[in-house]
Amino acid sequence: MVAATKATTPTSAVTKRKPVAKKLTAPTKKASVLAREAHAAKKRLLKLRADTKKAIEAAKREVVKATEAAKSAARFEKQAAKDKLAAKKAKAVGVKKASGKAAATKVASKKAAGSKAAATVVPKKAAVKSATKKRAPAKKVAQTVVTPEASA
Repeated sequence: MVAATKATTPTSAVTKRKPVAKKLTAPTKKASVLAREAHAAKKRLLKLRADTKKAIEAAKREVVKATEAAKSAARFEKQAAKDKLAAKKAKAVGVKKASGKAAATKVASKKAAGSKAAATVVPKKAAVKSATKKRAPAKKVAQTVVTPEASA
């Protein structure tokens, strides 16, 4: 069996001493001046507390605004995505409907294309002249001064 031993902590000589009384030094200022400084310090502390509270409240309002803006943007993006998807679906449906019409119009357009090609042929010389033709610069208009005698 193990014998139970009492744990002892070593105590230093420093801890056994009595606390030394602080020496009182004579104040360098009068009591009224010190009281005034203490009152001013209290005022500064209260002002700091008030300013801190105001700053905290302002920060809270900013946080609320930012979260609302983020939520609004998320809703807007979600709605835009829905609209885009709906437009995509509508386009797909429109393409399916138009595919039947397109087959019929494709044949007709091929027939018409042959006749249009003959009618739209332009001579090369005329096309070159129209492309290289420069616009004449605008002429300056001389200002005419109207005298009262001439207008009467």
